[in-house]
Amino acid sequence: MKLRYIASFSLMMPKAIAFSGCLTIASVLAPNQLLLANTIRQVAASQVSGENAQLQTVKVWPGHGVSISFYNTREVIKKIWLDDPSRFVFDVDGCLEGLGKCSGNSTGAGLIHIRRIETVKIPGLPQASYGAHMTVITESGSTRKSYHFRIIAGSGTPEYSQIEIIGDTPSKPEEVKPKVSYTALSDSRHIAKGMQVALKNQWVTTDSKLWKRLNQLVELRSQGEELVVAASTTGVSMQLLEKLMLLGGKRLLEIPPQRNNPLITPNTGKTNFLLNQ
Repeated sequence: MKLRYIASFSLMMPKAIAFSGCLTIASVLAPNQLLLANTIRQVAASQVSGENAQLQTVKVWPGHGVSISFYNTREVIKKIWLDDPSRFVFDVDGCLEGLGKCSGNSTGAGLIHIRRIETVKIPGLPQASYGAHMTVITESGSTRKSYHFRIIAGSGTPEYSQIEIIGDTPSKPEEVKPKVSYTALSDSRHIAKGMQVALKNQWVTTDSKLWKRLNQLVELRSQGEELVVAASTTGVSMQLLEKLMLLGGKRLLEIPPQRNNPLITPNTGKTNFLLNQ
């Protein structure tokens, strides 16, 4: 009985699939088609208007109009030219300049809706072979801008239903770091050389706290920090720095104003070197 039931059920399955096939395919494809049809494509204003703009192509499918929205940029559409109206027509959500029924104070729109129609022969008007050129004039405050689009016939499944013009994200200005002075770089190099001389003479070791503080000071000074400030921050005396720079080959030292001591000559004694650290 079980085998007979399974066999009879398997014979019925193709008929059931054939009967419900249209419904099944529609239920699978309908959400995808709906998603494609409702897609909004965003385009930055600088890509359509201004010195760096490129002619933007807008596809319009049979029975599926496409809108161009300026709501995001808050621009008011004042005037539109469509050079070849033999295949496309447009409408707006307001009133444009040049139309008799519009008063001067009430002109303006924020969205253009373009539809495709059967080709109409217009005497004296050549058909645009590479798409109809559309020019849009907008106004924002006292600024007027012109946008340019190429309208062409789309084929297949509609890819989007609206072109949304969005404002350009302002680029963050690059932080210009102040140029480090030659004196600061020279000081850091001579201190580093003096450290190597002291290390060679075993007046200091690389595992000491003084060595770490000196390396921190060299880094600060190489970045442009004032020598006195760098010394105070790292806890290194100016006397020790002067000795290190002399050991590193610097011949002219700038003594801080508050000190009246004469130039210090290098001393090879370990005790004197570490005296004022």
